[in-house]
Amino acid sequence: MPHTESADNLNPSPPPRVADQASAAVLSLPKQHKNLVIVRAGDSSLHEGWISGAENRNWDIVVNYFGHDPHKFRREDLVRIDSVGPKWSALHKLVQLLRSDIAHYDFVWFPDDDLASDVQTVNRIFSFCRELHLQLAQPALSLDSFVSYPATFVNASFLLRFTNFIEIMAPVFSRQFLERCADSFGENLSGYGLDSLWPTWVAEPDKIAILDACPVRHTRPVGGPNYKAVAAAGGKTPMDELEALLHKYGINQRLPLTLGGIDRAGRVLLLSAGHAPELAELVLKGYLPALANHGEVLAQILRPLLRSCAPINQTQAAAAS
Repeated sequence: MPHTESADNLNPSPPPRVADQASAAVLSLPKQHKNLVIVRAGDSSLHEGWISGAENRNWDIVVNYFGHDPHKFRREDLVRIDSVGPKWSALHKLVQLLRSDIAHYDFVWFPDDDLASDVQTVNRIFSFCRELHLQLAQPALSLDSFVSYPATFVNASFLLRFTNFIEIMAPVFSRQFLERCADSFGENLSGYGLDSLWPTWVAEPDKIAILDACPVRHTRPVGGPNYKAVAAAGGKTPMDELEALLHKYGINQRLPLTLGGIDRAGRVLLLSAGHAPELAELVLKGYLPALANHGEVLAQILRPLLRSCAPINQTQAAAAS
């Protein structure tokens, strides 16, 4: 099972580092670990909860601060880099500036700042990504989270689910896949459409996953500063930007589909291996009884998977006749 780094592998924390984005290129990241968190953080960011507690981290953290308090988030165990603008366009610039430093890391996580989590959970996110050689992943969302896509709710049947979709709220990239995707961060201001684009660049269906063993809680309603920034920048809505990106790349908007998973017993189930009925049953059981009174939510989650069962059932019926 995934594990975290031992205390023997940890180095002393570096002194605090603070810079604006213009000078970030001369700021060296600590490189204590092989995993990196880059959080785009406002004044109410929850990331301090991720780094509190006695457990050792297996990751470094950069706080890309867009507030105005010169004293905020100054700690010895993180790097603060200041810049303004929406999340993905700002991260596009930052990743370019830190490209040589990021090359040190094996995995990089770009979470929103309104996710409630802790050290142990973030450690496990990276451990799962490493042990399964994932290219793109995200933690599942707790059942009391604000969500856009119900399929991102944590499912009690699985350690993780392989999927065709990762939300822009909290994607984890392998270093190699980040190199492929980094330029796309600047496609638009809202980031809409990126979660449909990135999976088209992954060839293997078992390299994209929602991590049910590592749920986090999304604490605020969907929307926020990004949406206001998009409107202020020229009147385009996030949906306008979504349509433009889909058109540019000739792709359709993706709805999350479970392509497989690793269940709590450690069994690997894959849609491509004919496991659709078992997957559908496990997905349903994993959301009961929590979502028993939310039929439409369950339908949104199960409908794409049940549709994928139809060709299998038709094939089986033909073979039996």
